[in-house]
Amino acid sequence: MTTEANKKAESALEEVSYAKIKEDLKMRKPLLAATQAGSQDILERVKEYEKASTQVVAHSGFVAAKGEDIELLAHIDPVTELYNHKAYVKELKAEIQRAGRYGHQVSIAMMTVDGIGNIGETYGHMTQDAVLKVVSRVVRSSIREVDVSARYAPWQVALILPQTNTARAALVAERIRERVASQVFAHNWQNFSITGSFGIATFPKDGDNYEVLIAHAIEALECAAQRGGDRVFTF
Repeated sequence: MTTEANKKAESALEEVSYAKIKEDLKMRKPLLAATQAGSQDILERVKEYEKASTQVVAHSGFVAAKGEDIELLAHIDPVTELYNHKAYVKELKAEIQRAGRYGHQVSIAMMTVDGIGNIGETYGHMTQDAVLKVVSRVVRSSIREVDVSARYAPWQVALILPQTNTARAALVAERIRERVASQVFAHNWQNFSITGSFGIATFPKDGDNYEVLIAHAIEALECAAQRGGDRVFTF
């Protein structure tokens, strides 16, 4: 089979798998009306979070840090060892510029651990952090070197998937969702497992700038959570 034929076969397989994901969502509960996507309320929340994050970055421990430590603190979240919010936004802006220049698509995924707040209340904040660390390792092992993973918010992990359409991004998220669900945690001789919810957005169809794109992905994430979690949601 030629390379071109291989690509067509792979694309067809992806579309079938993606169709199964969307059909599963429809069977559980119908998708929201398309007019609800990218609501102004969520966009305003994204903008407010951007302002707040910019204001608190300087208080992340720079006083005691020197040289390379300062550079590390400026870009890396200390708990998950993923990029932090500031670094994620910077990378997303750059990737959107590249995608616009060369006519590529770029997708982002927003993920949260279902019931992460309850985990902290039930098992303690150390266990909560341990869960986030494991999830972060699963995410890093499930993406390409060119992809970007970050802790966008306290309970949200975000991905940037260059040259990736919605269908392929949903498959990446589905792979991570399955791997997260297979993890088993122990606390005081009691085992528990977790699940994750995901929202997908793609440039340029879901937004032509980073704020709109993030707002769209967060709205999709919230739709996934509202439908019981443990699923991938796209509009």
